[in-house]
Amino acid sequence: MSPARSVRSASTARLAAGVVLGLVVASGGCASAQHAQHPFTQSVRALAADYMAIARPANHRLDVAVDAYEDHLHDNLAAAHAALRSQAATERQFDRQLAAITFPPAIAATASALIRVNEIRARLTEKEARARSIPALLSFTADHKMADAQVEAQVRVIRSQLGLPPPETS
Repeated sequence: MSPARSVRSASTARLAAGVVLGLVVASGGCASAQHAQHPFTQSVRALAADYMAIARPANHRLDVAVDAYEDHLHDNLAAAHAALRSQAATERQFDRQLAAITFPPAIAATASALIRVNEIRARLTEKEARARSIPALLSFTADHKMADAQVEAQVRVIRSQLGLPPPETS
C-alpha cells in the first residue's frame, strides 16, 4: 500500500469512527432521560443491594469487636487482643467481598480506594493486637482513629455513588 493510500485509509477510518461515535451520542440524546437512565438505575440499585449485603453483617461484627475491645482496653490485654484480631479479620473479609463485586469504573475506583484504606487499618489493627502492654496498646489510639476516619470517608463516597444514605454511625 502506498504512503498516500495509507494516510487516506487511516483518515477514512478516523472519520468513520467519528461518525459512528456521533451516531451513538445522537441516538442516546434522542431517548428520553427516563428510558436512558432506567437500566443504569436498576443496575446501581442491584449493586447497592450487593454492597449492603456485605456491609450490614460486617458492620455488625465490627461493632461487636469494637465494643469488646473498648470493654477490655484498660484491664484485659488478652481480651483486647482477641477483639482486635476479630476486627482485622472482619475488615479483610469485607475487603474480599467488596472486591468480588463488579462495579462501573467510577464506583470501582472508590471501592478500590476503600479497600486500600481498610487494608491499612487492618494492618494497623493487627499491629495493635501484638502490643505487649496496655499502655503500648493505648499508644495506637490516635492512629486507629485516623485510619477509621479515612475508611469512613471512602464509605460515605461509595454509599453516595450507590444512592444510599450515609452510614448511621461513624
